[in-house]
Amino acid sequence: MSNTEHIYFLIGILSLLVTVGVVFTFALPVPNHRYKAQSPVFGRLFLISVWFAFLAICLEPLGYPLASAATLNLCILLAMYMLLMVVMRRYGLPLRPLEAAGIVCHLILCEAVSLYFYLVNDQVLIRELIVSACVLVPLGMALKLIYRHIPQNKGGDEMIFVVVAITTVGVVFGVPVYLSMLEEGESVRTNVAFVAIFFLTILFMLGFPTSLMQSLFQRLSTQVYIDALTGTKNRHFLYKEAPKMLSHTRRHNQPLSLVACDIDYFKAVNDKFGHPMGDIALRRFTEIVETSLRDGDTMIRMGGEEFLILLPNSKLMEASTLAERLCEQVRSSEIQLEKATITLTASFGVAGISEDETIFDGIRYADEALYRAKASGRDQVKRAQS
Repeated sequence: MSNTEHIYFLIGILSLLVTVGVVFTFALPVPNHRYKAQSPVFGRLFLISVWFAFLAICLEPLGYPLASAATLNLCILLAMYMLLMVVMRRYGLPLRPLEAAGIVCHLILCEAVSLYFYLVNDQVLIRELIVSACVLVPLGMALKLIYRHIPQNKGGDEMIFVVVAITTVGVVFGVPVYLSMLEEGESVRTNVAFVAIFFLTILFMLGFPTSLMQSLFQRLSTQVYIDALTGTKNRHFLYKEAPKMLSHTRRHNQPLSLVACDIDYFKAVNDKFGHPMGDIALRRFTEIVETSLRDGDTMIRMGGEEFLILLPNSKLMEASTLAERLCEQVRSSEIQLEKATITLTASFGVAGISEDETIFDGIRYADEALYRAKASGRDQVKRAQS
């Protein structure tokens, strides 16, 4: 096989791989978010840009050195910016006009300097060092974005971080290796470039879909615990996660208190205004309550108009004080429906959990206190009897 045939063979192999990758991105789940839905689009553009970068590398041994010098650095830098856009869109981030202008200027500057060191002062080493320095800009920005989002427990961040990090390491350490082969001949450099780009393409094709799928699975697992109407946690969360919360507080020698609450005479709201308006009232009620809760507190919809609030690291008196404040806030808040403005009241029962009791014992005590509050005239707070 001649050198030319070998180059065309490598182009064909990479073309097949990139085609598979592009087609596969169409099968990925598309998020509803406007910007997040564009992440696979930029993934396709990244793969195509990588393919053009390798084609530009091959143009020189095929007898088109000017075309190679004019397009190589531009394609490589463009590919890295497409990778940055993949990361930005994955997190739902827009590209501001000033940022877009900066990218365009960077591409133009890189191209102008590359052409200067070919047409005016032919320096292969300087051209390669220029593109290496240029691509570190989008790669560094991508790493910074991912690192900033990893602490937020977004599934799949680690995988996409690995893809960008390996690419960055490849640029930092791989380019010097490539430059050391300038005297080895075009065939060797082409093969080395093919192996590097082939590996990068495979890594992206594995990492990017895996990252998206991990995010999807985490989102689905989270939605299992969310009440669709109010956005609070639901009974699935209570049975699965609440016992873990109790165990956590006990390991750290912290109290855990519970507040059971029930909207007073809520059936009358549904009967008078209809269930759609009742749903609006329910959502507004949860908003009123949740504005007074701490970050670690959890509101659970038990069913209908009944709710349970878990208060880690809160003593019984602190929970009672919170319940009194919630009772007053609900009483004094107006709820705007389509054709009426209404006010609600709610009854609250507060309980703690002793060392030898389960989370469900605490729920029973809170419910008993709630029933006493309702029996005593509603719109008030009662504590569990010791």
